Amino acid sequence: MRHIQIFLVFLLSAAPLHAFYPDSLSSEAEVSLLTISPGDELYMGFGHSAVRIIDPQNNLDRIYNYGTFSFDEPGFYIKFCRGQLDYQLSAYDYKYAYLMYTREERSMKEQVFRMTPQMKQAVYEALETNHLEENRRYRYDFFFDNCATRIRDIFESTLGEAFTIYEVKDRDLTFRNYIDQYLVPMQWADFGIDLVLGAKTDYKASAREAMFLPDYLFEGFDKATIEIDGQVQPFVKEHKQILTYPEQEKPGMNVPFMVMLGIAVVAGIVTFIARKDGSLAALATVFDVLLFGIVGLLGVLVLLLWFATDHKVTPLNYNILWIWPTHLAIVPFFLRRKAPDWLSKYFKTYLVFLGIVLLGWFLIPQQFHVAFVPLILALGLRGWMRHS
Repeated sequence: MRHIQIFLVFLLSAAPLHAFYPDSLSSEAEVSLLTISPGDELYMGFGHSAVRIIDPQNNLDRIYNYGTFSFDEPGFYIKFCRGQLDYQLSAYDYKYAYLMYTREERSMKEQVFRMTPQMKQAVYEALETNHLEENRRYRYDFFFDNCATRIRDIFESTLGEAFTIYEVKDRDLTFRNYIDQYLVPMQWADFGIDLVLGAKTDYKASAREAMFLPDYLFEGFDKATIEIDGQVQPFVKEHKQILTYPEQEKPGMNVPFMVMLGIAVVAGIVTFIARKDGSLAALATVFDVLLFGIVGLLGVLVLLLWFATDHKVTPLNYNILWIWPTHLAIVPFFLRRKAPDWLSKYFKTYLVFLGIVLLGWFLIPQQFHVAFVPLILALGLRGWMRHS
């Protein structure tokens, strides 16, 4: 799939746009929205949206896709982690999209819009202008500026007051609640996302903001209205199911929770064995070096995402209350025969913070992953042993 994505990037930049496509649409043209179901990879896991324009008279069947990126872009992973990755609008023949989503076994549905020829032309020209080389790149933001929100915005700005997108009034979900619906099949991704996304992810998302997800953009367009010749009419005039595949299977158990529970059990066993037989204290030391070392590294990651990136939702991460980056600095002292006196005070303070997290689980303005509980208990047990 990666090679198809890169091919599309090459395709969109290979030739001047107007060398192959008309300046004006005919009266037979249709404009529609494609909504693609989630895929197996994390970056596919929330679905996808694209605009399709068909004009049989001009032999045109073209996709406008704001979700194109290339893994081969210089510094891709660094830019991604720092929130500085640019996406771009690509435009290509529909047959390539059909081929790609067929190979990925992702369902695809289409909403054909009710628009006047002038409206269709205006949308077409706006997309063409957006696709010019100097305009096509934009700074991607998963929640606020992505393949779905760009489509919403271009229809609103182009059609103006004649177009009214539908917004649900009674939904009361946070940004995290919305994405959690899609992360059920990707349990470790859910665990990791709950580690690195801060409290801003737990702000209530308006119905309009929820359209960062393609399914909710579909909903917004599905009940939208358009005013034509003084009459308000449904914006969608036809639905089509183009591809249909089974939904991803949902796992039967919470694997991250079971793994963290296993770590907590091991922490208890190690503590019991080490206290029973002092000669096995080295076993506890190895376990502590791994446990606190890994948590310390995670703490460094949380801090970097908070202060050293442009991401809007990684700051104010209350996981820092229990994921201390300072653990990396104290791990070497585990290897000494006699620990310094201040180390006991360090763990005493840390135990207080762990208690605050557990007691304030539902009061802290950030939703924590349930699998954090056994991990915090394991840290608390080993911290208590280091303190005592």
